[in-house]
Amino acid sequence: MKILVINCSPQQLASSTYSVAQAMIDQLTDLHELNIDMLDATGLPHIDSDYANSLCAADSAHDLNKGSLAISDRLIRSLERADLVIIASPMHNYSVPSCLKSWLDHVVRAGKTFNITATGKQALLADKPVYVLVSSGGVFSGEAAYQPDFFTPYIKAILATIGLNSVLFFTIEGTANRTDLVQQKIADVQRRVCEHLATALA
Repeated sequence: MKILVINCSPQQLASSTYSVAQAMIDQLTDLHELNIDMLDATGLPHIDSDYANSLCAADSAHDLNKGSLAISDRLIRSLERADLVIIASPMHNYSVPSCLKSWLDHVVRAGKTFNITATGKQALLADKPVYVLVSSGGVFSGEAAYQPDFFTPYIKAILATIGLNSVLFFTIEGTANRTDLVQQKIADVQRRVCEHLATALA
């Protein structure tokens, strides 16, 4: 099984969402032979003029090894090859952090992962499980929510654009609380996601 892990936290391996991702990997290791593709999204550049110009002409008119086009192609290949995707990300200002937006801009690409038709966008990727692990200093879901959530609907919509509809969210909310409470929240999410994997991907 090929797993693509997209780590969007500035804390990387020390982040709460990565600790959940690692628990998932440990769980899956007991069930499958794994090939892990680990991406530090915080180092991704934004798309550039080469990328933008390529959207207006055929690939043959551009050097695909130049600028962010080459990065985009590499990220799309990695996504296509994965059997399962894990996105580990904080929520920033009610939405996705800029590095996750950059990854999405690279992989949501006309003519590569979706086509533009007379009736709208047509997804080109085969569906696969996508686990989105989200941490937030505040609370954005349930009856106790006190801040808006633009992260979840945006991720659902943008991934569906390219064909990824099997998206599950696991959240660690209220990380601005005491450390002991945060650790309890992390442990609870680790338990829930591993219970899910034990039945869904056994």
